[in-house]
Amino acid sequence: MSKGIFIIGTDTGVGKTIISAGLLYLLLKNKYRALYFKPVASGETEVDGVKMSVDAAFVQQVADFSEDPKRVTPFVFADAVAPHLAARLAGRRIDPEVIQKRFNELKDRCDIIVAEGAGGLAVPLNDEGHMQYDLIRKLGFPCLLVARAGLGTINHTLLTLSYAKSVGLTVKGIVISGAGQTLIEQDNIKTIKGLSGIEAIFTLPAVAGVDTEKLQPGNLSEVFEQTIAIDAIMALMENV
Repeated sequence: MSKGIFIIGTDTGVGKTIISAGLLYLLLKNKYRALYFKPVASGETEVDGVKMSVDAAFVQQVADFSEDPKRVTPFVFADAVAPHLAARLAGRRIDPEVIQKRFNELKDRCDIIVAEGAGGLAVPLNDEGHMQYDLIRKLGFPCLLVARAGLGTINHTLLTLSYAKSVGLTVKGIVISGAGQTLIEQDNIKTIKGLSGIEAIFTLPAVAGVDTEKLQPGNLSEVFEQTIAIDAIMALMENV
């Protein structure tokens, strides 16, 4: 039986892929048999003549995982838009049963799964109303919430936590991504710690030179080694 964590965000573009890449890097560096899993990915790139998910390609660039990126991303679409729209534009349908099957296959190949969501929590995966939170709940993952450090993040973070609880998800920790030393950022972190009820709060500073779209990792691996304790991350994971 594998352990796992599902990386969710308060919004799109908050740093879920960066966090996923950094966590997988730490796990592999510490000799854990870990895999990345992104059920639905919007946005493609080309690596060595092969089209694949931009997010999976970036995570592979950082963590150097050996699994074929196509195996860990069951649904990949060219258009970088919401999953249901990306699928519609491609003339396809996102089938939750296909995702479940691929997930079950991956569980037999590793000890830990780091899964990453698409966009925010309340995102439709198809035109039939199957939501991202439905998928997370079915897969059985606890969640790690990624939030911005700047203005507005208190509201976005607390609303996401409340919504996650209302749909039956468990959020085990929060990562404040791109945290700086300004008064607003530091007060946001302190306030979220005080109001969220979540004990596991991690802060990740802005990473120089990182660009997920251009597959540029900057010094992401070094920053993770310096700021995130692997034992603290392992404590958040549950059997899936």
